Amino acid sequence: MTSTLWREIARKRNAYLFIAPFYIIFIVFMVYPIGYSLWLSFYNYNGIMAPQFVGWRNYLHALQDEGFRRALANTAVFTVLTVVCSSVIAIFLALFLNQVRFLRQFYRGLFFVPAIVSLVVVSLVWKLMLNSEVGLVNETVRVVGRWIGRLLGSTPAWAQHKYHFLDHPNPWVPLLTVTFVNIWGVVGYNTVIYLAGLQSIPAHLYEAARMDGASPIQQFFRVTLPLLRPTMFFVFLTTTIDSLQVFVLPSLMTPNSEATMSIVYYLFRNAFEFYRMGYASAIAYILFALTVTLSLALRGTLGRNTRWDPEE
Repeated sequence: MTSTLWREIARKRNAYLFIAPFYIIFIVFMVYPIGYSLWLSFYNYNGIMAPQFVGWRNYLHALQDEGFRRALANTAVFTVLTVVCSSVIAIFLALFLNQVRFLRQFYRGLFFVPAIVSLVVVSLVWKLMLNSEVGLVNETVRVVGRWIGRLLGSTPAWAQHKYHFLDHPNPWVPLLTVTFVNIWGVVGYNTVIYLAGLQSIPAHLYEAARMDGASPIQQFFRVTLPLLRPTMFFVFLTTTIDSLQVFVLPSLMTPNSEATMSIVYYLFRNAFEFYRMGYASAIAYILFALTVTLSLALRGTLGRNTRWDPEE
C-alpha cells in the first residue's frame, strides 16, 4: 500500500512541483497566521515579553469591556443601516436602469464609479467636503442661504451655522455621517448586481401578470421581489460581511472617535497602539464568530429555496 502510494506520488511529481508554490504561500500567509492568532487569543502578549497563558480571560474581558461593547453597537448600527438602505436604493436604481434604454451603459458606469474608487481617497475627500470651516457642504449651505437672503431680505438662520458632521457632540451625527458615506460607496455595486438579477427574470412572467390584471406595484411584490431572492441573498451577505469589517472610513474620517469606533478599528488600536496582541486576537475571533452566525442566519432566511429555472 505504501509503495503504491509513493509510486503514484513519484509519477505525478511534476504536477506537485507546479502547485507547491501556491500551497507554500497559502500555508505561510494564511494557515499559519490563522492558527497563530487563535493560539495567541488565549495568551496575554504585548509583543515584547513572553506570552502568558490566560485561558478564556481575553474573551470574557471583551464581553465586559465598555469600549468593545460600544464598538459592537456602532458596528451593528452601521451594518444594519448600510445593508437596508443600500439595498433599497440599489433596487430602485436597478429598476430605473432596467426601464431606460437611452444611455443605460453611461448611467450604469456612473453609478458604479464609487465602488472602484479607493476607500482611502473616498474617506479623505468626504472628510474635506464635510469640514465645518472650509468644506464644500457647509460652503454650499452658506451660498444658498445668502442667495435666498437676497430674495427674502434676510439670511435664514440655518445658513448662518457651521455644521459639524464629523465632530458633533451628539455621537449619532458622526456615526450616521460615516454610514451615509459608506452607503454612497456601495450603492453602485449593489445596483449593478440587482440589475443583472432583474434582467434574468423572463419577460413572459410580467406579460402573464399584466394579463391577470396585476398593477405595476403588484408585479413588483409578486414577481420581481420573489425572483430577486437569490440576488438579495448575495447582496445582503456581501454587504453584511464588508460592513462588519469596516475600518478605513472611521479611522480616516473620525480618528480615535468613540462615536464611530468599529470592531476592527478597536481591534487595530488594541493591537498596534496598546500592544495587547492576545486581546486583539480574541476580538478578531469574536468578530469571526459573529460573521459566521449572521451569514448562516441570512442563509436560513433569504438563502432558502432560491433556485429557480428561468425556462419554466
